[in-house]
Amino acid sequence: MTQKRRVVEALAVRYFKRRAGKAACPDSRDAVHFLNPDERRALRRIEYLAVGRAALVGAVCAGLGAIANVALQPLLGDDPSAASWGAWIEFLLFTLIAALPLVAIELSLIYWNAIDSVHALAAAAGLPLFRAKEAGQDVVRHEGDDGDDEDEIFAAVLARAALEIPNPPRPMFGIDPRREASRLRILLATLVYKAKVSLTKFVARTLLTRVFGRAALRAWIPFVAVPITALWDALVCRRALREARLRAIGPSAATELLGFVLAPHPEPSPGLREALMRAIGTAVVRSRDFHPNLIELLDDLKDRIGETDAEALDDVPRFIECLRRLLPAEQKAALHTLVIACVLDGRVRQAERAIMTRAFRVCGRPPPRIQVLVLQRALLSGDQLAPKMLDLLTP
Repeated sequence: MTQKRRVVEALAVRYFKRRAGKAACPDSRDAVHFLNPDERRALRRIEYLAVGRAALVGAVCAGLGAIANVALQPLLGDDPSAASWGAWIEFLLFTLIAALPLVAIELSLIYWNAIDSVHALAAAAGLPLFRAKEAGQDVVRHEGDDGDDEDEIFAAVLARAALEIPNPPRPMFGIDPRREASRLRILLATLVYKAKVSLTKFVARTLLTRVFGRAALRAWIPFVAVPITALWDALVCRRALREARLRAIGPSAATELLGFVLAPHPEPSPGLREALMRAIGTAVVRSRDFHPNLIELLDDLKDRIGETDAEALDDVPRFIECLRRLLPAEQKAALHTLVIACVLDGRVRQAERAIMTRAFRVCGRPPPRIQVLVLQRALLSGDQLAPKMLDLLTP
């Protein structure tokens, strides 16, 4: 275990290791990314139960906090608006004392619920969280894995999804995910994300106060937090589990899709090798995030075609110029790789759609908007992938 790994992430990986023996063995009949009907039913059940537990935890903790708030209201007197500064300070101090333990309990239960559910998802899909090492095999480390042992990398990736730990923003493989990002915009987005629950509660209380009046709401307005907290906890849990599922099936899907791309090019030219690497780098830059699935895609691509001497793989204009120099069949492979990289993190952002449109037009092809959505949907749903899905991108 490394010092760079966060404490909660380390605890999650340790929990996965304790329960590793209880995970189901992989189903050799189909690929990991393909979810058969039995796996889909099991995954839906696990997700529904996890979301329900998260909502219940949020509602109970918020309800206890609201009860404490109401019980402390007499400290402000009959008219809180006329209360002294001392009364307000005393009220806020006791409210904080009552709220902090509830917040700690809520977060602990929410995180445990997510971690336990992610383990259940992996078991239901027949996915091992740890890679067995052969006797005498040295520990292998990948670039940008924070020093994790290879047998722990995949478990750590799923733990980060469960705990909503953001992907590391540092450059890898010569690609900087923040190359085109505005630092101010990233900061503002982070602040809004962190304050989402508080903002929702404030807006709800303001609207209710204007509709019904402060006097009518004074007795029960603290309970507005109950449904809001339950809803947010449920949504956060649902998003975390869907992200974990995407990370679980992503590497397998990346391997199969990359095989489709390279099948017509068993020995790609130096220009095509550069274009394929730059296509993934372009998707990383435009998404401003180095998703674990894209790291797996790059690792797999390097294993298949070898290293490239090209520099600044995150330079988008260089990718466009590289496209212009390729043969039509090679352009097709590069465009397919760009689309795969854009959909492999589960989201296609506006900046990614823009670069796909530009790349396809440079190659004299119409942008495949509907076909991209079909491929994205197939990936997220765990459908069987086929070469025809890529062929439809460039008919």
